[in-house]
Parts: sequence; structure tokens; C-alpha cells
Amino acid sequence: MSVKPTHNDPEKGLKKPEKEPLTGLEAEKNLEWSEKKFRHLFEHSPMAIYLTDLNGAVLDINNAGVELLGFSLRKDIIGLESKNFIYADPEERKRYQKILERKDSINEFETQLRRQDGSIIDVQMTAAVRRNESGHVVGYEGFIKDITAHKKAEKELRASEEKYRTVVETSLGAIYVHQDGVFTFANQRLAEMLGYSGPEEIIGRYFWEFVHPEDRDMVKSRGLSRQRGDFTPRQYTVRGIKKDSSDVWIELRATNAMYMGKPAVVGNFIDITKRKRAEEEIRHLSRRLIEITEEEKRMIARDLHDEFGQALTSLHFDLEALENSIPEGQKGQKQRCGLLINQVEKLADNIRKTTAHLRPDLLDHLGLVPTLEWYINDFAARRKEIEVNFQAVGFKKRLESQTEIVLYRILQECLNNISKHAKAKHVNIMLTYSYPKVIFIIKDDGVGYEQADDGLPWGILKEGIGLLSMRERVASLRGTIDINSTLGRGTVIRVELPWSSRIFDE
Repeated sequence: MSVKPTHNDPEKGLKKPEKEPLTGLEAEKNLEWSEKKFRHLFEHSPMAIYLTDLNGAVLDINNAGVELLGFSLRKDIIGLESKNFIYADPEERKRYQKILERKDSINEFETQLRRQDGSIIDVQMTAAVRRNESGHVVGYEGFIKDITAHKKAEKELRASEEKYRTVVETSLGAIYVHQDGVFTFANQRLAEMLGYSGPEEIIGRYFWEFVHPEDRDMVKSRGLSRQRGDFTPRQYTVRGIKKDSSDVWIELRATNAMYMGKPAVVGNFIDITKRKRAEEEIRHLSRRLIEITEEEKRMIARDLHDEFGQALTSLHFDLEALENSIPEGQKGQKQRCGLLINQVEKLADNIRKTTAHLRPDLLDHLGLVPTLEWYINDFAARRKEIEVNFQAVGFKKRLESQTEIVLYRILQECLNNISKHAKAKHVNIMLTYSYPKVIFIIKDDGVGYEQADDGLPWGILKEGIGLLSMRERVASLRGTIDINSTLGRGTVIRVELPWSSRIFDE
């Protein structure tokens, strides 16, 4: 009687049936299917694929490779020795093979290949060794990627970078870029201007470290206006701080731009310290010349008053005494003395006017506003056809002497020009003291004039130097003067002066 194994037999129940081996026919079909699959991938790959023997002869190449090398048919490439017919430089084939002898694959091998028409292309190749069943290397296989356009773009980029690097590094001006307030680029010239050995000492530091504290608000204000798109001066002067903490005057330009994909401020500047020093020296000399001129006028006015005035006063008394001593019967002699006395009085009056024009005593004793009022009243009395309105605001204390004399001379020159040339009927004068500036504005409704580019009349050098003298006086005190005139609409002159010239000499 036979006993059948039961499902309770653990060893028999867990044992899985072994997979039956493929028959020769099935194995052949699987191999054929696999070859077809990989052949399809080989033929339809968009990237060039190649196979060579150890000597570099092409054993196979796909359609992408045929097209890449400029051939029409695959059979024209099969069998070609790559070293002599495909590589632009045969030595490159040797370098390729030496690398593969050291290691079995190459990931990125850049070289140049020659197409059928003789043109050269830049390529990037990958490669791996092929072995037979015994493990011996019999050839190589890999991919080829055309990077000609990429290489051309790289070359053009390098050329462009080299060109602009040459321009930037040989520039006479400093060039910089800062992002979020931090320097990300600075040329060598900028480093030299600020007393550093090279840009590496500046890059990474805050832009504001190099701006004089007194000028930072002004620079920030202009930067914010630029960001809003408001009009700002394209060029302005500011003080920088050098490595040794000394000041440097620079003339700066800045604009918003994109740099390395991020918003940035791109700027350039030149060192104008020597120019500013020369301007300051000229301003100092001009101020000194004006001071000397005013002192000479003061001395002449004093001499006229003291010497001639006293002499005329004495002569007046003598003539009166002579007149009184003449008997009543000699009316002719008395009349002649009377005429002489009148002439002496007129001469004394002319001397008083001359001394007042040269240097009014009121300016020294009472100050600017009373002196201007006196001069305006005197002008209005002489030119009754011109109505003059004057207003002074904010004067609670005296100005510095140089400032007062400059404003007095400007008023004199303006009213003199209006009297001679403007043909005006109304003149409005406003003088405002608003610390730290004194603002003088004079406006007339006269005929005006045609302005040159500098605001002065055409042919000013031929007609006179009054307005030029005004500009020199204003410049000597670091002030500003703005002249606007329109034919048929009159002229407006605005002067701004610091309340004291001494603040620039401290």
C-alpha cells in the first residue's frame, strides 16, 4: 500500500518548483528581440553613437553620427581610420586612447573633428572600452555631442569680457558696482584713488563707508530719487573718504542697472581734488581782491570826507565871513560871495554822494537793511518814473561784514542796470534771512534781454562787466546766482549767500 505525502509535511510543502531552463529556440528569440531593441535605440538616438576597434577604425555609427560628420551614407564612414580621417589633430586620438588605457571610460573629452567637407567642429565625446568574452579590450564605443555653437559663444564671451575688462581696468576713472549697498565690483583705478592697493580691499564693504558723513544724506536722497525715476543731476560732486581717513573730492555719476541677474547701482567717478583746491585758491584770491578793493574804497571815502570835507567846510565858513564883512553898499561883491558859497555847498553835496557810493557810513554803523532802504529811497528820488518795492524778512542780527558789502554792491549794480537798460516801471526787491542762507531776489518788468548759455546777455564783455562782477562777488563767498531774463518780460536775479563767509575759513 502506497502512502501519499500530505500538506502537513513542512519540507515538502515549502519547496518551490525550479524554473525550467529555456530551450535553445526560446533563448535565440530573446537574444534576437534584445538586439532589435538596442538596434532601434542606436539608430534613432538624436545623439551620435559610434563603435571603433582598437586602432580607431569605425565599425559602426548611427544616423546622427553620419549627419554630424557631414556624410550622406553610413557605408562611406565604416572602415575609416578616425585618427587620420576624422580627428582634426591625429595627436588627439592618441590622447583619447591613453586615457582609456588608464581607465575604462571617459565622461567628457573635448576635441575637434573634421567633417567630410573639411570643416572643423568642436565636440564632446564619451567613451567606454569594449571587451570580448575573454575580457580583452577589443575596441571603444561612446557618444559624440556637437558643441561648436557653445564653443563659439564661449569664445565670443571671453573676447567681450577681455575687451571690457581692458577698458575698465585701463580707465582713467573709477568704476564700481554695488548691490544692497555692498561693493560687488571695483576696478583698480578706484582702489588707487581711495588709497588702497587693490579692489579686493574694497569689494564686500559697504558703499557708505567711503562717503563723507556730511554728504551721505545728499547721496542717499539722490539715490532714492533715481530709484523712483525722478530726474536727478547726472553728475554731481561729493567728498569721499580715503584709506588714511583723508578727504578726496570726486565727481560722480551713477545709474540703476542689472548686474549678474540682480538690481545694482553702476557708477563711475574721477578725482577732482586738485581742481577743487585750485577753485578754492581762486575763490580765496578773488575774495581777498574784493576785500582789498573795498578797503581802498573805504580809505578814499574817508579821505574825501575828512580832508576835502573839512576843507570845504572851512572854505564855506570863510566865504560866509567874507560876505558878512562886505559893506551893504557893495551888492555885487555880496552876490559873488553868495554864488561861491552855493558852489561850495554843491561840491560838498557831491563829495557826500561820492563817499556814500564808495562806502556808506550807514553800512558800518547801522547794518545792511537800513543802508539798502537809504539807497533805494535815494534811487527812487532820482528816478521817479520807477516804482521800487523793498521788503526784508528775518533780520534779527547783523550779517558778517563781507556778506553785507556783497549784497549792497549787488543791489547797486542791479539798480544801475535797471536805470540804464531795463526801461522798467516796477521793481520788486525781497531780502530774506533764513539760516544758514541769505536770499536776495530782484525782479523788474523791463524789456529783458536775450541770454547766452551762461545766463548773461550776448556780448556782455563788450557792453560791461557789471553782471560778471556780481558773479565773482557771489562766488567768492561760495554763494549762487541765478539770472533769468526774457525779451519783453523783464529780468529776475536770485542770489543765495551763506550767512557768514568765515564758516569756510575755520
